[in-house]
Amino acid sequence: MWVQNYQECNRLWREYGFATNEDIKLNGQMKLAALRYDPGLSDVLAPACEAATQNRESLRQQIKVHEATHEF
Repeated sequence: MWVQNYQECNRLWREYGFATNEDIKLNGQMKLAALRYDPGLSDVLAPACEAATQNRESLRQQIKVHEATHEF
C-alpha cells in the first residue's frame, strides 16, 4: 500500500517509476536490435538492460520491505 504522506514511500515509488521506464525502454531497444539482426548493438545494450532490470527489482523489493514497516 502506498501512503502518500510518507516521504520515503514517495521517493521509492518515484525511483521505481523511473527504473521501470528505463527498463522498458532498454528492453524495447534490445528487441529492435534483434529484429534488425544487429548483434553489435545487442552486445552493447545487454549489460545496461540487465542493470536496469536488477535496479527495478531491487527498488520493488525495497518498497515491499518499507511498506512492511507501516502500521495501518
